[in-house]
Amino acid sequence: MPIKKSDSDSVHRFLRDEVLSTLCSKVPATMVATIFIATWVVVLFWQIVEREWLVGWYVLLSFLALERMYHAIHGCRYRGLSIEASYQRFRIEVMITALLWAFAAFFFFPEDQTEYQLLLALIVAGISSGGAITLVIDKNIAQAYSYLPLSALALRFLMCVDTPHLILFGMALVFMVILGLSIQLLGNILSKGILQRSELTAVRNRLDMILDQTPTGIFYYDLSFKIIDCNQALSDLMGASKERLIGLDLTLLHNIEAFQILKRVVEEKNRLRYEGPYTSMLSGKEIWISAVVAPLFSNSGKIIGAIAVLEDKTKEHEVYEKYEFLALHDELTGLPNRKLLADRYRLQTAQAARNNQYSALLFLDLDKFKHVNDTYGHTVGDELLKEATRRLQMVLRQSDTVCRLGGDEFIIFLPMISSDLQESVMQVQRICEKIHRAISEPCEINGLKLYNSTSIGAVMIAGMDMGLDEVLRCADISMYHAKKLGRGITSFYEVEMDEKVKQAIKLEHRLRQAIERNELEVYYQPIVDIVDQRMKGAEALLRWKQSDGTMVSPAEFIPIAEESRLIHPIGDWLIDQVCQSIAKWQREECFVIDYVSINLSPRQVKHTNFFENTMSKIKNSGIENRAIKFEITESVLMDESEQTKAVLERFIAKGIGFLIDDFGTGYSSLSYLKRYHFESLKIDRSFIRDILTDEEDVTLVRAILDIAKEFGYRVIAEGVEKDLQREKLASMDPSIFYQGYLFSRPMDHDNFSAMLKKS
Repeated sequence: MPIKKSDSDSVHRFLRDEVLSTLCSKVPATMVATIFIATWVVVLFWQIVEREWLVGWYVLLSFLALERMYHAIHGCRYRGLSIEASYQRFRIEVMITALLWAFAAFFFFPEDQTEYQLLLALIVAGISSGGAITLVIDKNIAQAYSYLPLSALALRFLMCVDTPHLILFGMALVFMVILGLSIQLLGNILSKGILQRSELTAVRNRLDMILDQTPTGIFYYDLSFKIIDCNQALSDLMGASKERLIGLDLTLLHNIEAFQILKRVVEEKNRLRYEGPYTSMLSGKEIWISAVVAPLFSNSGKIIGAIAVLEDKTKEHEVYEKYEFLALHDELTGLPNRKLLADRYRLQTAQAARNNQYSALLFLDLDKFKHVNDTYGHTVGDELLKEATRRLQMVLRQSDTVCRLGGDEFIIFLPMISSDLQESVMQVQRICEKIHRAISEPCEINGLKLYNSTSIGAVMIAGMDMGLDEVLRCADISMYHAKKLGRGITSFYEVEMDEKVKQAIKLEHRLRQAIERNELEVYYQPIVDIVDQRMKGAEALLRWKQSDGTMVSPAEFIPIAEESRLIHPIGDWLIDQVCQSIAKWQREECFVIDYVSINLSPRQVKHTNFFENTMSKIKNSGIENRAIKFEITESVLMDESEQTKAVLERFIAKGIGFLIDDFGTGYSSLSYLKRYHFESLKIDRSFIRDILTDEEDVTLVRAILDIAKEFGYRVIAEGVEKDLQREKLASMDPSIFYQGYLFSRPMDHDNFSAMLKKS
């Protein structure tokens, strides 16, 4: 594999380092041999060569040899020098050593002693050959080291001129050529080997780098199921060092399923996948992994082990588990949702049917939960829902299912209660009583002490005839029936309830058509002085006159309008009609009364931008604010939310008065009389009807009159139909007003206009 250009510098450094290390490793032995041979030269030539030259040569050569040995022991690394500089110094020292041997070959050559000449020739040839072998990895320095001593010796042979020495000269040249060719051939082989080794090292380094920087864990194991090698990602994944992982016996894995995959890959020689939990046997770290394991084969096709690639899927699995949980559970409370309820309902009703047992479904709605949300915020509301969940779970059986539909609505499914209907109903009643007690216990949230109750609709289930949707519909009907009965109670479903709901749906449909066909009308009933019988005001009343001329009672369609939220467009239309009528009467100069009062629904008061829209209608009509008054029931005042308070106070600040309708029939607390500046209290007709014969009614009316006088409110008596009733009321308080059939029935716009013009 060719080395890339980007790797050339690293390869060059590798070659230099490798050559220097190889050369350096042989220095100690060669220097010992050099000193040994130099010592014999001194001994043999002590009587032949001048001793000063001999000793000087020996000292220099020995010092150089010892110095080279010292640096060789330290890896031929010279202090403060780079690899390249160290290599160059090594070459210089080799050349100095060669020059010293060349010096010996030339100057120690005895001219007249043939046996010593041959001995010196053998020594020089041996030194040159030995140097060539030890230095052959660097061809240039090997040739230089060999040629210098041999050249000096050959020169001395040539200088002798005679035939034998010329023959020796020729032989020296031939030896030099053969030695040079050998150095060249052996050097090429060694250089090629080093280069290939450097290439393989570079490739291995790249592969190791890629392996270690791969974000997935990788390891391979042999046929004895021991890890041979792994990367850093696997070490991080398992929470253990590579040293501990390498050599790990995989047969000891705690995860049997994972080991079976590793084993099957080797046995079946096929790629396999594993995904699931894994606990590291070294660190105890628990993770969720996805692994692909593939067999490894030798060049001959024999299996030698397998390689595994692992990915950490812990976070993905946690997200998946959370998604799966949320798909079947409510995020806020952790309760089962409708989908999970449907699964359990299907299974458990089937089991109950096989056992001839009754089941039940309860539909719960927390009373006044919206009031808590609006007053204290959604954080408190959420905590209240969690607390309600905890209390419900405490009073139920383990086999029961508590489900949150949304908002403040809960479903409780009670499977397999009893095979006797009466006993099942009694058990359901006892459970509902427990629920009522649990929910009604005061609850402290963020320093607030909250009181709550719940309305429960119950449906008994026999067999599998009723699907969940139908049961929920029936339970919903009975729950709303419980709310109408006074909240905080349980209502069992009856067929008659269903009929009423169906009638209500039909009536809502007809009401929507009535709005489109303009079948709604405004009627007016005068409010008069009880003494002089003069009109002081009027109450605007909504009437529905169908196309066939028949009238639909407000008691029938007003509740439907409120529940369906049609009260908002109807209410806006009513206010606009009254404002336009007052403006017309004022233009005709027949508006002889002080005001017209309009009834407001609690839903209207809470509706977004109700104040702004109403004031805009009054302004656009051109009438004064005081010409309009609003009648509200005590149920509006039961809502103590900041929004309701703000709306009432803003209207009062604009000069629009409020009358409390049906006073005495609703909210028992009178604290709101002090909190708001209302203008009048309207005594409900139920207290007026029997005032001539029932002393209790007389007492109640007197009490209301006293309350009104205490707070400075005017009183209006509703439902006065007899003159004796009027006189009785006048004797109690001549300042009160009244309205009723005695003076006039409610009239349509044209008839009331005529009455105004006559007045």
